[in-house]
Amino acid sequence: MATKGQGRTGLFKGVSRSRRRASRSPLGPTVSVIYAWDMVSDALTWGPGAAETLGLPARDLPKTGQALAHLVEPGCGLSPRDAIASAEAASGPYETRYALRFEPDRVVMVEDAGRWQPDIQGRPAFARGQLRLDPVPGAHDLLPAMLKQRSELLCSIQTGINEALRVSQTCTLIVGTLDDGEADVTAEIARKVRPMMRRHDLFTVFGPHRFALTLTCCPAADAPSAMRRLAGLIKDHPAVAALNLGAACAPDHTFKATKLLRFAEHALASGLEHGDACKLYDPRPKLPSPAADQAPFDWVDALNSRSLILACEPMVEAQSRAPALMQACASLAGPGGRPLLLGPVPRLKDTNLALLVDGRMLELAADHLKDHPGLRLTLPVSARTLQDVEWLPMLAAHLGARPGIESRLILEVPEAALAECRTILGRLHAMKALGVGLALTGFGAGYVTPGQLRMLPVDLLKIDGVFIQPLKRSTDDRLIVRTLIDRAQYLGIATAAEWVEDEVTARLLTSWGVDYLQGGLFGKPEAVLQASNLQRMLKKVRA
Repeated sequence: MATKGQGRTGLFKGVSRSRRRASRSPLGPTVSVIYAWDMVSDALTWGPGAAETLGLPARDLPKTGQALAHLVEPGCGLSPRDAIASAEAASGPYETRYALRFEPDRVVMVEDAGRWQPDIQGRPAFARGQLRLDPVPGAHDLLPAMLKQRSELLCSIQTGINEALRVSQTCTLIVGTLDDGEADVTAEIARKVRPMMRRHDLFTVFGPHRFALTLTCCPAADAPSAMRRLAGLIKDHPAVAALNLGAACAPDHTFKATKLLRFAEHALASGLEHGDACKLYDPRPKLPSPAADQAPFDWVDALNSRSLILACEPMVEAQSRAPALMQACASLAGPGGRPLLLGPVPRLKDTNLALLVDGRMLELAADHLKDHPGLRLTLPVSARTLQDVEWLPMLAAHLGARPGIESRLILEVPEAALAECRTILGRLHAMKALGVGLALTGFGAGYVTPGQLRMLPVDLLKIDGVFIQPLKRSTDDRLIVRTLIDRAQYLGIATAAEWVEDEVTARLLTSWGVDYLQGGLFGKPEAVLQASNLQRMLKKVRA
């Protein structure tokens, strides 16, 4: 009886397909979620199961990096954008830890780690990472005192909002900061503001020299005058050198306490920036973020001028460390012959730009394979290209014009593509019939179930780098990676690990049975302009 691996291509003859292990039990409930972040448009895409993992309705998942940053508690860690901005390297890994506030009384600590990629100007353009929630039982009890104070404040604010809405009234939140040197006068400030407080109003101290005043039955139109009255009561205190106030109102701005506090703090920060001592939150759209102002790379011009070039990153055999494959990347020629790698292709309204770019890269890869008979090459293909009816004829035409290269070409298909379009499986079989190999990238993200994996005509599974990067410190990721490797071995499919940056990680993966390794440890992508470049890359890997 034929095994699963016997029908696969001969591209991976050096890998034993007879290995079979009893597969591990399916992984338990996950405490991590994968995301992809286009930092130019600020669009944030979550992996499967994100809503369940974070405990949010799917509609409430942050859709942008800015929305995620709004959930980060002030003073409790760097947001992903801040962590990337503070990284010393021009590209590569980032890691941070921060607190996310989902509800007035629900805050969780998360570890956020991933890799970011610059645009051709060197500015952060794309990131892919993994959020891991703190799984420690009773972790809420271990949160810093500042977070507990904010939780108590938010619960009180939400109670005030609910009570005001019950009687068809409004609730205004004023937050303030005191510049009062070393003295702590918040207790005396609380006494001074009592004359303007009613029965259900609340004064709370929730940080050093920081307070909040919740005023029921105070509409947004009256908020500026309320702030001026509050400032008049406090400013005459001799220890107060400066006072700044910011306010937001429910239901005018929001019904939720977490957002109301965020809006009020945003108004406070805006007032501090512009020298306005009393500032009401302005819900009107703000100017685009600096990332949105970045001039996007002109892919159409690059295609028309045929300035896209092929860059190759080496992939080595895990046991021998011998060069095995080269992964193709779209790039431009940079200074000193170094390639400028390009990020994801943007969507255009009237054309499938991804198909045009992938078609150009296929042409370059096919020519390169024809000129180098001993080379094996992997070529990424986007999900949008796979869904286009023009892709298969284009692939067949390039292979037909260069007979013999199909056995040395592996097309990389993102695992997420299988969830986006039901017709992808049929097209994978059609590509396989043309003689090329198929690799599934982003393996482990959760888009493909073990049952579906058995039906895929793939020859190589590339384990998602977000699980590889933290292997040295994360027991959970070690379990995930070992389970993925065992699952692939049970099916007789070769495995590769990306983002391998250090020897410890490489040795761990090799001991677990990974077949191929790829990452900075084995060489960065280099432009392939002539045969001498390829020979130089191979010498580097062998050294």
